[in-house]
Amino acid sequence: MKNVFGIGNVCLVALSFLFLFSCGTNKVASVSQQGSKSPFGETYEAPCSEYDTEEYFAATGISSGPSTRMDVLQTSALTNAQNIIRQKMQHAYRGAIDDYSSYIGTNAGSDADVKVERAGTQIIDDIINDTQSRCLKFSSVDEKGNVTCFIGIRISKKETADRISDFVSADDELKIRFKEENFRKKMEESFRKYKENQ
Repeated sequence: MKNVFGIGNVCLVALSFLFLFSCGTNKVASVSQQGSKSPFGETYEAPCSEYDTEEYFAATGISSGPSTRMDVLQTSALTNAQNIIRQKMQHAYRGAIDDYSSYIGTNAGSDADVKVERAGTQIIDDIINDTQSRCLKFSSVDEKGNVTCFIGIRISKKETADRISDFVSADDELKIRFKEENFRKKMEESFRKYKENQ
């Protein structure tokens, strides 16, 4: 089968990406100038870059468009960041449930596991919907009148674990099987270990 996305196309996409972000963003974008260890040479880092730590889930959202619609770009960039962080949190939470189920010796996929996962997903959505930006930057306007909006957000892992544990422990059916203290401890451990950006 012929590879339609060959080396030439990869280089073209990479150059297009660098060109896209270099146009009009010179006031806020930074490019590493010191001996990059990347096999591809210099690396680009977007403004408002936020990375996962032991304490926080983090994400950066980006949106480009007309400078006359900066409010829409800001909303779009925030939504992008929230969607990224939602995926991270749900992945980490699913891992926490699996860890806890193994710890107490229940079969993964039980009714209780499913109910706990749904409860956590609901709390995660509530937390994310209340997210405010930690960093907001716009590029300068390019020759076509467009700008790029960058938004960085982060969410406390401990606060997330506490809110989910409080919610689950208040459920009469679930608190029989899920001992709150152990569940909270296992979830906090799983969240601390989760770092997408090393």
